[in-house]
Amino acid sequence: MSTVRVHLPKKVWQELVLLGQKEQASPDNLLEQAVRRFLQEKGVRLEHRRGLQQSFGIWKERDDLKTDSTAIIDELRGEWDEREQRLGLA
Repeated sequence: MSTVRVHLPKKVWQELVLLGQKEQASPDNLLEQAVRRFLQEKGVRLEHRRGLQQSFGIWKERDDLKTDSTAIIDELRGEWDEREQRLGLA
């Protein structure tokens, strides 16, 4: 395990100590948990971003999607507008 020196504002440190007492965990343990959670969350985001980048352009060769994307969006919005009118929401 590595040792890291972290500078925290006094108020943040006090809150961390209080939380540690409540959770029955040391401030060091809480910081380690927070860093692990942060890295896991960032890793998931990076995986999602990587997947999006890899999928970019995968439909460019499809003949059934040659319509301009704005026309497709307008059609979808029109369907929503019709649905709202039918339900009395518009």
